[in-house]
Amino acid sequence: MMLKGKGWNLQVLTECCCYLIFGYLLFRLTYSGEYLNYVTPRMKPYLYGMSALMLLWTVLEGRNLLTPQYKANLSRSFVFIIPILLLAVRPAAPGGSSMIQNYDGSGISLAAGNGSGILSARGNKTTPSEKKDFMADSQEALETDTPSENRTATKNTGSPEGITEGIADEAADEITASEDESPWYDLNGLDEDTKTITIADEDYYTWMYELSSFYEKYEGYTVVMKGFIYKDPEIEKISDFALVRLSMWCCAADLSPIGFLVDCSGILDFKEDDWVVVKGTLEASADGQTLMLKAQSIDKAEKPATEYVYPYF
Repeated sequence: MMLKGKGWNLQVLTECCCYLIFGYLLFRLTYSGEYLNYVTPRMKPYLYGMSALMLLWTVLEGRNLLTPQYKANLSRSFVFIIPILLLAVRPAAPGGSSMIQNYDGSGISLAAGNGSGILSARGNKTTPSEKKDFMADSQEALETDTPSENRTATKNTGSPEGITEGIADEAADEITASEDESPWYDLNGLDEDTKTITIADEDYYTWMYELSSFYEKYEGYTVVMKGFIYKDPEIEKISDFALVRLSMWCCAADLSPIGFLVDCSGILDFKEDDWVVVKGTLEASADGQTLMLKAQSIDKAEKPATEYVYPYF
């Protein structure tokens, strides 16, 4: 029941304060860049939009501030208490090996991306050796006469010349595509003369995608990259540790590791979760199940300002 008269409306005042405080805290979190600990950069305009919406809501609700109310119902404002407390007293940003241990995926993802193969430290996806075998089989198919029953007409010419070997053509197309494909992203840090790849923080995911998708082009290259040390009993059966960073597709709930296994011949003066720069040679593991770096040097590094990797183009 609304009453006309003088005085402050306690319920409206409480709600306006909640809207305003929530909007301000959300704006500060976004403006400072700390929101990147919880969601991806693509959420930035939505967070600013929500902040603006809270301000607009405050203005619209504030029009009833001087309209007294017979009985205030302050419980309506309690729904904002939890998000306000979470924004005002935020928990520590998630990260490090503790997040990996809570990740129930297939292991250390050495590739990710739209439709590309994902190489795993636990080896349940397409592996370098399998890919090489496929390419070899495809090349053999090109060099071998295909039985007539496997030949298909791919050109409607009405003549024998229009009959081609469909399987060989498909293999040829795939080989040509893999050799001639030009990436839609920039390969910064590539020095083909010295066969060296220096991976900057901002190019981390790009190079993970490139190296795992077209690793045969870079096998034997020297790679310099930064990450933190992660150890796991399964990983230590293959290498000494994994050099990884955490990738975030949507929010902190889907953080997953992405990087390379590293073989340093058992010599490691760093502990788990230490950030290091590894310089090593890119090669396939002894069992051919995954890619790894044969370390030449391992140096201490500072944690990057933007710790996570946001894998989208």
